[in-house]
Amino acid sequence: MPEVTLSKTDDHKLDSTVQSKVLTFLMKLREDDSSVGLHIEKMEDQKDPRARTGRVNKSWRAVLFRLDHDGERTYVYTGTYEHDEAIERARTRVLRTNPVTHIAEIIDASAPAVDAATEPAHVAAPAKKPSYLGEHGYPVADLISGLGFEKADAARLYEAESEDALAALADGFENEWQRLAILGMAVGDTIAKIRGDLGLEVPDSEMADEGGETAADEERGDAELLDALKSPASQMQFTLVGDDEELRRILEEGDFGAWRVFLHPEQVRYVERDFNGPFRLTGGAGTGKTVVLLHRARRLALAESGARVVLTTFTKALAGMLRRDLARLDEGIPQTSSLGGPGVYVTGIDALAAAVRDRAGNDFWSVGGEAVFGAAITERTSMVSNSQGWDAAASVLGDAPAEITNPAFLEAEYVQVILPQRVRTLSEYLAARRPGRGVALDRARRAAVWAAVEAYRTNAAKARRLTWAELSAMASAFLESRAGEAPADHVLIDEGQDLSPLHWQLVRALAPAATNDVFIAEDVHQRIYGHRIVLARYGIKVVGRSRRLTLNYRTTHENLLYALGVLEDAEYIDTAEETETSHGYRSARRGPVPRVIGSDHVWEQTDAVARTIADWQAAGVGDSIAILGRTTVALKRLQRQLDDRGIATALYGEAIKPGTPLLVTMHSAKGLEFSRVVLFDVSEGSVPLPLALHGLTGTDLEDAMLRERSLLYVAASRARDELVVTWAGSPSGLLRS
Repeated sequence: MPEVTLSKTDDHKLDSTVQSKVLTFLMKLREDDSSVGLHIEKMEDQKDPRARTGRVNKSWRAVLFRLDHDGERTYVYTGTYEHDEAIERARTRVLRTNPVTHIAEIIDASAPAVDAATEPAHVAAPAKKPSYLGEHGYPVADLISGLGFEKADAARLYEAESEDALAALADGFENEWQRLAILGMAVGDTIAKIRGDLGLEVPDSEMADEGGETAADEERGDAELLDALKSPASQMQFTLVGDDEELRRILEEGDFGAWRVFLHPEQVRYVERDFNGPFRLTGGAGTGKTVVLLHRARRLALAESGARVVLTTFTKALAGMLRRDLARLDEGIPQTSSLGGPGVYVTGIDALAAAVRDRAGNDFWSVGGEAVFGAAITERTSMVSNSQGWDAAASVLGDAPAEITNPAFLEAEYVQVILPQRVRTLSEYLAARRPGRGVALDRARRAAVWAAVEAYRTNAAKARRLTWAELSAMASAFLESRAGEAPADHVLIDEGQDLSPLHWQLVRALAPAATNDVFIAEDVHQRIYGHRIVLARYGIKVVGRSRRLTLNYRTTHENLLYALGVLEDAEYIDTAEETETSHGYRSARRGPVPRVIGSDHVWEQTDAVARTIADWQAAGVGDSIAILGRTTVALKRLQRQLDDRGIATALYGEAIKPGTPLLVTMHSAKGLEFSRVVLFDVSEGSVPLPLALHGLTGTDLEDAMLRERSLLYVAASRARDELVVTWAGSPSGLLRS
């Protein structure tokens, strides 16, 4: 029974009927490659003796390479094409081991060779046209002997005159490692860094002197090719199929499912590596941080029998996505529904605090109450938001200065200062540190604030209510009191930038300090909840154990640049107290430049959205369309207006027919991706949302503005292929950068 290794293909772009026949063909191939109906055939004058084609139907043929070793047979499937193109590709393509890097790769052996005598020797640019690579210190010899490019390809890359021109050339290359190496050079990465990121072997000096090989001297043997297919750099492009169900999922999901099987070597490194303490992985939207988390959770759960792995994130919706995607990654991963059980426990961070409460029983209220409030409390039966109750508490302050009577300020002071430091009395509050709070408080003002806190706590006790922040504070205090009884071995956190100080105290208390105890994925540019925090203050020390991903897998180069432009003119400080730059990111995909459609009137904006959706649907690209708006109210109004114009839509979360455009709030879009996205009503007065800024002053206002900017960045980065932005009246000030 032959094995089948799949190469990344564009098969998902084929008609669904052809896709179905491709799946049937490959399933039959795995069962018996001698079946006459498969028509596995060689070509005349083929460059690689391993090349074959197979009959998918009378119009379409699959292109394959056959490898035989130790009585076993493997077919490398590289795509399905119309008959004549398939024959030409099978005749001219060669599957080989790169002579420099030992990566499995596919080359076009019909390409003209470059005479060594005419090969550019060094960094000197051609006389008439400047060379981007030459001007930025990349000798041609390094492309050939350092990275393994063919001489003809190196010469072609050397003709690029700009960063954009070089990046545009990447699309035309056959292999994933080539495309990523070119993008690395386009943003100024050194050859050594590119090699390190791709996990390439140290060049063989003897082979490097020879430069790229031709098809004629390619005979390295099937055994070596099979080994090369297993290298991390090769597995960005090739994957061995385990069974027919896995085959179906890979072919049907295409780009949207590639994360499950095709990992960048740098991602593999963070999945497999052990860390002596907390580790933080940063990176922009779409750089694969969540992918690393899912694969790492799988690795930890399967590496040790009975391992207790907690995978958590900020919201219930995102936790649901993680749970679903973990099952999509591998249905064999043990998942548990109870904290402390063996396997992977996936839940939102607030639900995690509730799980600690439920697991603790009655002791929770005595131990947690003493630590947080100064005395045991009776069970609280009503869970409420962190903002509830502060309006009434502020009313006791009378004519105190406005900056401390604002309910939003009092809530932030409680969640960021009082609860994390477990302040229980006025004297403790007078001595408490308040880093980053902005508004200075002298002794009299602190006394006034504490009066509001006491009123707040008295009212809550009477109503038997507890906020989620208080629940987290009590949960971490309870776990700390039970040293040696931690309910987890490993804690993995997605969207770490949104967690509060109380959440981080809970994370630290969940697992004992040990190898692989805490692994954090975050992007400060996507902080759309909460306030800026510093991890070290809460026992999470990541100095020296932080790395950044920069390759975007989700969106096109053009969409990425637009989304990053939203971040310009703002300073972002991450959880390690370092300035996080938006520079250095790159995308492996190209596409149309985002369109910005401004309108004088609201109804004109709605017309523009309707035309955009209709045009996409008429062009046959109607699947995976989303319209993102700032509020649910605005989206419901737009839904009625689009319905009047003959455009049917559905609110996110509703049962829908496939292909129906979705209306999604910008907050709910976190963690999602769509082929095509409309950012609706990015107008002055809508974004930033005035309600989100109401009553805020000083650093609280600055931080809220930063969150609004981040929200727009999150929304813009949801688009894979095409992005349209609309506004009416005047554009939002956040668009002007």
